[in-house]
Amino acid sequence: VEPKDGFYKEIEKGIDDFKNPTKDKKKSFKLDFTGINYPQSKEEFKYYWHNETVSQGQTGTCWSFSTTSFFESEVYRLSGKKVQLSSIYTAYWEYIEKVKEFVHTRGKSIVEEGSEANAVTRIYKMYGAVPADVCTGLLAGQQYHDHSDMVKEIQTYLQNVKTTNAWNEDEVIAVTKSILNHYLGEPVSNVDVDGKKYTPK
Repeated sequence: VEPKDGFYKEIEKGIDDFKNPTKDKKKSFKLDFTGINYPQSKEEFKYYWHNETVSQGQTGTCWSFSTTSFFESEVYRLSGKKVQLSSIYTAYWEYIEKVKEFVHTRGKSIVEEGSEANAVTRIYKMYGAVPADVCTGLLAGQQYHDHSDMVKEIQTYLQNVKTTNAWNEDEVIAVTKSILNHYLGEPVSNVDVDGKKYTPK
């Protein structure tokens, strides 16, 4: 049975209408475009090639998605090749670099989802890049990215590291990788591109 509001809701409405007779609950703001020459379609603009928009889902990795898109467009502009690179591969290694810094500063640095555009070039130089289809960061049946549980788990672990003074970097990185691998999948060490085998670098 569909639930319905009880009679008391009608009483509340009646009381509210009496107390606020001029209150318009459906006010809206509208623009009058009469006489304004505004664009009718995107075809009126000069267009440059770019890949279709990729959703970052519920993550704070806009820095990786947007900058990766920029580099894909640059690859096309400079070479005419259409490539799609993995934003998650870059984010994976940025998490690792943040955790390393957390160990080096003895817990004084922040490990969160956000970063900056220049992190992408830094990670490319350190770890390389891979095609998007070999590192999607999505598990079987997962439609959208969501790093909230993963980041909470990493932060909880790191807080324990700080509390117990367990600053063994190799061990901390190994545990962090196991958490990342569980949520994002393990990053590949080799890729095939146009019939040739490459490392990400």
